[in-house]
Amino acid sequence: MTENPDKPRLLLPFLGPLYAALEPLAYLFLRLTSGLVMAEFGWRKLFGGGMARDIELFRNLGLEPAVPLAYFTSGLELVGGIAIALGLLTRPLAFMLFVQLMVILVMVMIPRGTGYHLTVVWLGSYALMAVHGGGRLSLDRWLGREM
Repeated sequence: MTENPDKPRLLLPFLGPLYAALEPLAYLFLRLTSGLVMAEFGWRKLFGGGMARDIELFRNLGLEPAVPLAYFTSGLELVGGIAIALGLLTRPLAFMLFVQLMVILVMVMIPRGTGYHLTVVWLGSYALMAVHGGGRLSLDRWLGREM
């Protein structure tokens, strides 16, 4: 029997079946948590009075037209976060959120010198989802249409 060179050798091989069984659930957990937390950010901005702050920030950064851009990004956070939690249009929405977070990292977080650590974690999560898709437990898979 030859070993698959692409499959990592486990330190505790007897845990392999457990890892294989839990992988879809762990990925679902990542999708749910990152999607729902992102949706909450969008909800708070759109319906909790955070738009004025974002519009002013966009203007200060020279991102114009600030008003439609702020509403677009907040809408992306809300709708995109919910869709990612459901595993719907996961790849394109995760890519869009990855780009949005990259802009936030470069234009806001790094210049401030603080707060960028969690943004980098978000970037990693959305990069993985943009490449991996919705996974086995997703509406994308259920509909039979992954982009």
